[in-house]
Amino acid sequence: MKKKRDFSKIYSYSKLGLFDKCKKQYHFYYLDPEIAPIKKQFKKQRDYQTKGLAVHGAITLFYHLPVQDRTFENLKECLKNAWFSEIEPDKKPPLGKAGGFNSLKHERKVYYNTLRLLKNFFNLEDLNPSLFFLPTANIKNSFDDYENLITPLSGEFFISGKFDRIDKFEDGTLKIIDFKTGRKNQDRFQLDFYRLLAELNFDLKVKTASFYYLDNGKIKEFDVLNLGKEKIKEQILNKIKIIENTKEFLPKTSPLCNHCDFKEICPAFEQKD
Repeated sequence: MKKKRDFSKIYSYSKLGLFDKCKKQYHFYYLDPEIAPIKKQFKKQRDYQTKGLAVHGAITLFYHLPVQDRTFENLKECLKNAWFSEIEPDKKPPLGKAGGFNSLKHERKVYYNTLRLLKNFFNLEDLNPSLFFLPTANIKNSFDDYENLITPLSGEFFISGKFDRIDKFEDGTLKIIDFKTGRKNQDRFQLDFYRLLAELNFDLKVKTASFYYLDNGKIKEFDVLNLGKEKIKEQILNKIKIIENTKEFLPKTSPLCNHCDFKEICPAFEQKD
């Protein structure tokens, strides 16, 4: 029997990031007594989300294959199994609006672009790395990965998250890998957060962490040992303290509002009489 969790006291990198992006969106998603319990009803699947989900799912399934079966043809088969909608996971392709697509032509274009990213991954990566941690092969129901990684941070607060992959060096240290499907540079704090999460869960030192940018086939590697674990803890706790002490969750308007599931109910966009 699983321990009952108070998820309001558990923080992930994405949860912290959502607060920074828009306090009102954070409130809708996690705190609003009416909206938060039914937030899935507001979910609007978008094409880039389907693509990102498919890339990560295909790579996960690929690494669950025996080494001798890790071919590009089998990676394409993995993509077929990973092409699904979060809001209608049992729907068979073509996904149409459930996948965020406005036409079959649109879906095919995104699918072929997803194949391109996987081709970059295949050309970039060692097909037999020293795997230490992989997400579950049950890619349509991966919440167990998150729940299994919940670990105490300090006092009443916990942290968790989801790793794309962790490798182990011969000296017993770890390397965290995070696959990126977009083009923009990512937040270094994400890797520091993941480093702490890994070290607290596995009791092994993380030596390096990398972003794999699959759009251009480039790797950006970081030495994450230049910041002490206590310093990372302090950074995270400071962010949590700000959230816990926030009384007014005001909307922050930006172009990102067009990608918000709660725009239709956001006070920033209320129609004035």
